[in-house]
Amino acid sequence: MGYGKRGMELEEIIEFTNNAYKNKGLALVDKVPTDWTVHYDKKQRKVIYAYPNKKGLVDFLGISHGRSIAFDTKSTNSRTSFPLNNIEKHQMEYLLKHKDQGGISFFIIEFAKHLEHYFLPIDKANEWWENMKNGGRKSIPYEWFVYKCDLIKSGHGVPLDYLKQCGTVY
Repeated sequence: MGYGKRGMELEEIIEFTNNAYKNKGLALVDKVPTDWTVHYDKKQRKVIYAYPNKKGLVDFLGISHGRSIAFDTKSTNSRTSFPLNNIEKHQMEYLLKHKDQGGISFFIIEFAKHLEHYFLPIDKANEWWENMKNGGRKSIPYEWFVYKCDLIKSGHGVPLDYLKQCGTVY
């Protein structure tokens, strides 16, 4: 699978989860679309090139029981660590500002080889991020996720019941 398609399956699982939450009245969370500029050759009837107009926010935005939710999904094929360069600066900044406004901000980290998904709160992610900027590790060890983060499991009829870790009432 190509690098750009790595997280696609994860996003599809999250979208299925979000639809189930919506149908159950537990949350309203949507995928944030990316706005693209597309250059199309009318004579050849094909796209010549395309690019995003601006840096996106995060993958998903929504609300559950009066609490704003913002999160991004990340997937890694590494068995031993999650590379912090998978997180973009604007994503970290947005999630921190969202939290500062009272929202619930986090990452869902998939370790594809382990078939596991972890709930990484923005505060914990930011500690690693700041440490990296100051010359520290450039990745978070898998074992750290196992001992310090919540494993997201299926529940309430959804494949990845992340609302359980959000602390919203349901």
